[in-house]
Amino acid sequence: MKILVLGLGTNGGGRAAALHFAHDEHAQVRVSDMAPRSSFGDVPDELERLGVECHFSHSDPKDDIKWADVVIKNPAVPTSMPQLSLARRIANDFSYLFSMPWIGRVKLVAVTGTKGKTTTVAAIQHGLQEMGQEALICGNIGISAFTVIEEVDRRIADGRPLPKYIVMEMSSWQIHDTYIALNGVMPSLELAIFTSKYADHQNSYHNLREYYDDKLKLFGPQCRMILVNSHNRDFFLKHTFGLKKLVHVFPGYGNPFRQTKMELQCAFVALRMLGYARKQVAAALSTYKGMPHRIEQVALFKDIMFVNDSAATIAEAVSFSMKNIAPLSTHLICGGTDKDLKADGMQDALQAASSVTLLDGSFTRGRLMPLLDSLSIPYRGPFRTMKEAFDVAVAAAEAKRDEFNQVQCVLLSPGAASFELFRNEFDRGNQFKVLVKTYVAKKSGQRRFSLKD
Repeated sequence: MKILVLGLGTNGGGRAAALHFAHDEHAQVRVSDMAPRSSFGDVPDELERLGVECHFSHSDPKDDIKWADVVIKNPAVPTSMPQLSLARRIANDFSYLFSMPWIGRVKLVAVTGTKGKTTTVAAIQHGLQEMGQEALICGNIGISAFTVIEEVDRRIADGRPLPKYIVMEMSSWQIHDTYIALNGVMPSLELAIFTSKYADHQNSYHNLREYYDDKLKLFGPQCRMILVNSHNRDFFLKHTFGLKKLVHVFPGYGNPFRQTKMELQCAFVALRMLGYARKQVAAALSTYKGMPHRIEQVALFKDIMFVNDSAATIAEAVSFSMKNIAPLSTHLICGGTDKDLKADGMQDALQAASSVTLLDGSFTRGRLMPLLDSLSIPYRGPFRTMKEAFDVAVAAAEAKRDEFNQVQCVLLSPGAASFELFRNEFDRGNQFKVLVKTYVAKKSGQRRFSLKD
């Protein structure tokens, strides 16, 4: 069988797919990606040692697609790519996961929505494992479903028990690709969750309705239970059919996390729906510490808090993050690549910020700077490197701390994509965290400070 991994990507999904099939003696495997080989570090060398043929800087994958019996499509590859019409079969990691013979022996929890997916998946997994229930996670959280397949297959071969749950973060693209690959027959889900609804990815979709429709393909009578944000309940019921009796809402009255982060509100109700006792769930979630790159406190040093929120890639997420940090005086680093979304959703954050420092990019120049100018909000930049932006924001925080003797916050919350200056949002956040470590070490001369590695 000839397998083409179309889009190696930088988050590990393409690598996991290629490794999965490379270990199959009956498979010939190729990788094709438009980016140059240098974008992927040592991964191409690793794959080629296993016999995988790698094609990079490949502007037209037509010949590879015609060669393949199965095309494993990266979610970032647009479904509108004309060459895909030449494919004999298109699949993805989820379509393989849902077709495994053991899948019916594991309870599946799927999470989608615009904002809060990753943190909700992480909180649910944390809660389950704190209560002694094993849960594997995969999907848009950065772990391929092929990785889960490999793990479960090893357990079966070794005679070990399967995990009780698989908790999955599914983007709109992943849902769309899975729906097509499975001919519209989605898997049986113990619980399906819709976290939130905001405008996003309008650089890839023709309109918002098309984007929401892909999200809603996850939900149907194959779901045993459905959980929806109370703000989106009416929208959800209007655009689905016959699911009202399955739908529950969060946060709900009596939710002990009602005044805290959305993922804890959602995870509490989700775990209760899965049958766990109220006190048990509350205790399990009380130890949840959050996810990297999502309102992540990196350090607190000499009255300056550093927060990495690089995964905030839409404008509304910036305002959400600022509200979580309030009432600290906040020095905001924002801006980046355009996703054909308005900047208006971060207006509250921009007006509340003590200073605004801009990372360069198409969103910054085309949308963010005009909004700032219209609001008469001063800003610094745009800067082409994280270090330039970081140094300016920290200087503003130091000056205000010294003047008013108050704790300050330097917040990286871009409200935009990352690809013009960084490999991805995780690279952007990691660069910020390295600069924080360097700053604290230089200022202190020793490692007596609060830092989360």
